[in-house]
Amino acid sequence: MTFSEVHHVALTVSDMDRSLAFYTELLGFRKTLDMPLFGSSFEKLFRLQQGATARSVILQQGKSRVGEIELMAFNGPGLKKPSGPKRPGDPGLLMLSFEVKQESLQQVAQRLEARNIPFFCKPVELDLPGYGPIKSLMVEDPDGTLVELIELPA
Repeated sequence: MTFSEVHHVALTVSDMDRSLAFYTELLGFRKTLDMPLFGSSFEKLFRLQQGATARSVILQQGKSRVGEIELMAFNGPGLKKPSGPKRPGDPGLLMLSFEVKQESLQQVAQRLEARNIPFFCKPVELDLPGYGPIKSLMVEDPDGTLVELIELPA
């Protein structure tokens, strides 16, 4: 059996406008689709109670329809209370990682600082065995999802 590269990653968000601003204004994604999700097929697919709905926004970089991010804001009966973002050691999606292109990681860090977006530490260089050196910076999106920004060697 053969699968493609990751088509998209869906993130549940608590405030769509705040998350859209983070992913579009800070990370440069563009909104390509904004749609309501509802009905019995939607409820069945996500094991939701009748009457649950969601707003889904698809974000892309470039022209590819692979590697998209889907932001989803759910509403309706029977939804669980938010459990908080994953942290190292928790099972499940730990972080999203994006390669910085057309600028240095230091320039990105300065832009984040200017917008009062906190990051864990200044960019660090990691020498990854079998891969080589990269520079990395870790931030959180508005809901606390870890977002790694990396600069690969030329």
